[in-house]
Amino acid sequence: MSMYLTFTIGKDKRNLVNDITNFHIDNSTSTNPQWLQARQNEDGMRQVFVTVKNEDGSPFNLTDCNYWFQGKLPDGIHKIIDARHGVTLDAQNGQFRFDMPKQAFTVAGSYVQAFFRIVRNGESITTLEFDLTVLADLVYNDLVPSDYITPFEDLYGKLKDYITKANGDFEAAMTQWKKDVADLITELNADVSGINLTITEIKTQLSALDDKIKADNLVTVGNLNDLLAPFNEILDTLNDYRGLNHPWLKDNSSDVLTALSNYASTVSDDENVVHILNLQDIHATKSKTQAANYVTGGNAVINQLRSLDSIKDKVDMVVVNGDNIDGSESRKLNLHRNQQIVDTIHGVMQDKPVLFTIGNHDDGSVWKDGTEVITLKELTDIYDYQFYNAGEIRPDNTASYAYYDFPKQKIRAISLSGFENPEVYNSDGTIKYKRGVASVFTAKQLNWLVQALKISSDWSVIIFNHSPYEGFYNNTPYSYITNLNHNVLKDILKAFVNGTKVTSVGANTDFPANITADFSEQGKGTLITNVFGHEHRDADKVVIDDIPAIERTCDIALTPDRVVGTSSEYAFDIIEIDVLKRTIKFNRFGAGESVSWSY
Repeated sequence: MSMYLTFTIGKDKRNLVNDITNFHIDNSTSTNPQWLQARQNEDGMRQVFVTVKNEDGSPFNLTDCNYWFQGKLPDGIHKIIDARHGVTLDAQNGQFRFDMPKQAFTVAGSYVQAFFRIVRNGESITTLEFDLTVLADLVYNDLVPSDYITPFEDLYGKLKDYITKANGDFEAAMTQWKKDVADLITELNADVSGINLTITEIKTQLSALDDKIKADNLVTVGNLNDLLAPFNEILDTLNDYRGLNHPWLKDNSSDVLTALSNYASTVSDDENVVHILNLQDIHATKSKTQAANYVTGGNAVINQLRSLDSIKDKVDMVVVNGDNIDGSESRKLNLHRNQQIVDTIHGVMQDKPVLFTIGNHDDGSVWKDGTEVITLKELTDIYDYQFYNAGEIRPDNTASYAYYDFPKQKIRAISLSGFENPEVYNSDGTIKYKRGVASVFTAKQLNWLVQALKISSDWSVIIFNHSPYEGFYNNTPYSYITNLNHNVLKDILKAFVNGTKVTSVGANTDFPANITADFSEQGKGTLITNVFGHEHRDADKVVIDDIPAIERTCDIALTPDRVVGTSSEYAFDIIEIDVLKRTIKFNRFGAGESVSWSY
C-alpha cells in the first residue's frame, strides 16, 4: 500500500519530449526513473512517502511547504490537481507523505504525466515526473473519470450536503458548473494567493446559501435560481481569467517592495496637499505579434499594479490616463484586458476614486477595423466610474469624461476624453474616425467642459487627457492623426484662464461644434496644468496660448534600461498639489525624474 520515491532537485533530469502536441515521456532517458502502481478504485490507503534532496545530496528544507500532486490521467483528458492530501513528516530532512485520492485511479493505463509541486509563500518547484500506472479492475469497473481539483472538490461535496438538507435536486444544476470550474482551474497559471482569493469568495456564497436553507427549511426552484446567481458571477470571473490566460499573477521582489516603501516616505502628509496617482500608457498585452519589449513590459503590468497596494494610503485618487491596454490581441481579449485593468485598479485602491481616460490603443483600432473594434459604449461600460460623496464625477452613464472634487483643498480634477469618437462608419463597414488615428472632442463633451469650469475663483483645476492637444509637443498633429475640435477645446481653456468670453466653431461636419463659453463673471481661472502621455517620454512643462501643460512617460517598461522585476520597470508619479504654497510636484517612482513648479 505504501510506495517510496526520492527526488534530487537540480540533479534529476530527462530528455525533452519529441513532440509536445503528442506528449509522451520516455522514462528510459530519465536520470531518476521511478514508478508508482495502483489499481482502479483504490482510495486513501495508497500512500506515497517522498524524500526530497538538494543537488549535493543534503535534505531539501520543507519548512512551511505545501504539496500538490499534479497529473494527467491515462485518458489524456482529465487532470488531478490535489493540494489537500500532502502531510509533512520531517521538514528538516525533506520528507513528506501524500495520500493519493481515489479520483487518481479511475482510468486504467499509464499517466500522461505525473509529478509533485512543492509550494512555499506563493513560489513553487516541481519534482521530476514519475511513472504512474493504474491496473484495471474488471470486477468493479463502472468508475466515471473526472477532474479532481482541490480544495474546490471539498466545496462541491458541501453543496451536495446543503441540497440534501433542502430536500431538492441540486445535482443537475451544478454538474455543468462543476465541469466548467474544473476546466477553468486546470488552465489557470495562478499562484496560491490567487486561488485562495477565489476560494474565499465561494465560501462566502456557501455560507449565505446555508443560512437560507436553515432559515426556510426548504429551497424552492425559484429560490434555487436566485441562490445560483452568485455562483454564476464567480464563474464569469473565472472565465475572464481563462480568456486572459490568467492575469499573470506573481510576487514582487523584496527589492521592489522596499523601494516602494522608501518612496512612500517621500510623499507629503500635509492635509493641504492633494495626492493624485497618475498612471500613463500601461499598454497591458500578451500579444506575441508585438515587439518583444511590449510583450515583456505588458506582461508585467498586472503584477506592477498589484504592488501599488503598498502606497495606496498615500493616494487620494487615481487617474489612469489612457492606452491602458495595447489592443493588439483579439477583440474578446481586448475587452478582457480593459476589464482586468479596471478590476485590478479598483481592487488594489479599494474605495479611492478613479478616473479613466480613453487612449488611442484601448479599443484595438490601432490594429483592427470594423466590428473587431471595441465600441465607445463598450468602453464606457467597462470604465464605469463610481460616484462619491464629493459629487457626481461624470455627467451620465454614457460619458467617457468626468471630474472629481476636493472641496477642502478646492481643487477639481477633470479627465477629458480625447478619443471619444462616436462610431461613424464608411459604406464598406470600416470606421471613418478610428481612435487609433483620430482624436475627437464632441460638442456634448465641450459643452460639459464649459459647465465643469464654472467654478469659484478660489478653486483650481487640473486636467488629464491621454494625448497632447493639437499644437502641443509633437502632436501638431502627427502625420497619421486627425484632430477634430481641438481648436474649440483650446479656445475654451484660454477663455477660462483669462476670464473672458469666447465663441468657437469646429470645422468638421460629422462632429459639428459651435460653443460659447463665458467666464467673464467669475474672472480669471487657475488652470494648474494639463497632464498628457501618449508619446512615451518625459517632456518639460510648456505654456501655449496661456494654457500650461506637461507630458509624462509611459508606465510600461519599453527601453533596455527599464528592467522588469526591478524598480526601473516603473515610471509613475504621485502628483502633489499644495494649495497653500501653490506648488505642484510630480513625485516620480522608477525611471525618470521628479519635477515641480509654482502655479
